Amino acid sequence: MFEDALRFPFAGDDSARSLLIGGVLVLLSPFVLPLLPLFGYYLRVVKAGIDGDETPPVFGEWVELSVDGLKAVVVSFVYFLVPLVFTLIGGIVIGVGAILAQERAVAGVATGIGVVGALFVFASLVTVLLATYVFPAALANMARSGDIADAFALSDVFGVAFSVEYLVAGLLGIAAVVLIGIVNTVLTVFTLGLFLLLAVFVQFYAQAVFFYLFGRGYANARGLQAK
Repeated sequence: MFEDALRFPFAGDDSARSLLIGGVLVLLSPFVLPLLPLFGYYLRVVKAGIDGDETPPVFGEWVELSVDGLKAVVVSFVYFLVPLVFTLIGGIVIGVGAILAQERAVAGVATGIGVVGALFVFASLVTVLLATYVFPAALANMARSGDIADAFALSDVFGVAFSVEYLVAGLLGIAAVVLIGIVNTVLTVFTLGLFLLLAVFVQFYAQAVFFYLFGRGYANARGLQAK
């Protein structure tokens, strides 16, 4: 499964075009709007993983692709909302504690507030990791039916997310992103930064591998047969 995922973005006659467009969208993603077709494509990659397709989807039908991407962005926002709230509260609490620490009369109170802030920051890290792990299962549940409501069918989503099959696929996906990132860094260093120009395309490739593996993990967890 791991080797198939690494080869997946390069399969098919249109793979070079898809990698080029995907890299450009990653480069333009700070402008927000390019995120919509990019996330729409990732959703199609998840669906390809579920179906066991050997060739990646192509960029096309841009309106439909962007609508699917908007759904994926909404799902992402909801799943990462809790860690975002924890992070904001933790930052505010720590900031208040730092201000009070300057006043010796309330030093003890400041210490207590700092501890509370640290707990919120820790909670944000834990929930970010959990959301990162569960989010692809939510996307997969939505990709299978096309209904955004299925991304929030928590019994189905968590049932898949905490299966052995999904865990294995998730670990492989994380390993792929890490390994590709290391290779990217090494090549950038040894080419004196010239390879940095290709970093966005490498990032898109890594994300395609990541989401394909999670799609396969979802299919294995649900006992779905490849089409």
